[in-house]
Amino acid sequence: MMSRRLRLTGIIIVALLVVVAVLVGGLLLTAPAPHERDGWVLGPEVPRAFGELATASVMRGDGTESLIALSGLAGLGRVVDDVFIYDVASGAWRRGPSLPAAVHHASATALGGAVVVSGGSGTLNGGGWQGSREVWRWELHGDGNGDGEWEAMPPMPEERWGHRMVELGGDLYVVGGHGETPDTLVYRPDRGDWARVAPIPEVRDHLSVVATDDRIWAIGGRGPGNVARVDIYDPEADVWQRGPDLPVPTSGAAEGFVDGYIYVLGGEDPSLLGGGIVDEHWVLDTRAEPLRWEPAPAPPLAVHGADGAVFGGRMVIVGGASRQGALSVTAWTRTFQIMEEDAIPPPAADE
Repeated sequence: MMSRRLRLTGIIIVALLVVVAVLVGGLLLTAPAPHERDGWVLGPEVPRAFGELATASVMRGDGTESLIALSGLAGLGRVVDDVFIYDVASGAWRRGPSLPAAVHHASATALGGAVVVSGGSGTLNGGGWQGSREVWRWELHGDGNGDGEWEAMPPMPEERWGHRMVELGGDLYVVGGHGETPDTLVYRPDRGDWARVAPIPEVRDHLSVVATDDRIWAIGGRGPGNVARVDIYDPEADVWQRGPDLPVPTSGAAEGFVDGYIYVLGGEDPSLLGGGIVDEHWVLDTRAEPLRWEPAPAPPLAVHGADGAVFGGRMVIVGGASRQGALSVTAWTRTFQIMEEDAIPPPAADE
């Protein structure tokens, strides 16, 4: 009798595994693909399909610009330490020196001729992701003698993942994310250490953050449900104030600041039931009065977890996932989406 029960249990387990394999295989084969869209072009695919990555555009000492895409999740949730570099001259991606540690949900930005990466997560602790305090710097040389290696910077005062880091006035600001506090963290190179400044008014992660000429915008995010809230930080006064809410809540969107315009593109509602990719895209003219969001040209593939960067004076989106939440593992993408220079500006620019 016991032997028969064991055999039956084994058959049921095998059957379930087969069903799961068929479902996952079907999802992998039917992952959404890019479509031709006005205002966008597709560049060379990045070498790996991955998401929850970080991107940054770095100006080298010789005046050439490089786009960096790094870290993230690939396959069925494997954490990677990849670093890919896109140079305009070659028109192709190449590998850079691997990150010192594999992480996902990190954030990256340029600081001088270097790219700086902060936080992220690579390990599970008590069933949840464990954040990191680590900060790494990689200088890209422009003298033809090759690029440097990753170097450790002073760690953040606390762990962060699902945050954003931007540069403003030569300082680095870490906003939002999973951490011990909602404090905004700032690194001042002239002092060589981190400080805490005014906390973000509504705690949230997976948000979008851009630095404009003299302000930092925290847009959307998750806390725990998606929010449409926008907050604007004044570093000189160390205060936050409300900005115009997004027309729809989103999290994990790609963002950038180009010629006075803030772009927030895509994102997700991570719910397994009722969730999905947010295939809505917005732009705001920071010089207009009143400030308001307008529809932006839709990219060829709506994704989340792709961060966003400004490269060559244009919005770009590298990688990401075209399905939400747990289904992301079936829809990582290698797409490199580039907004065209003559993309239609929002109506507010003409008023």
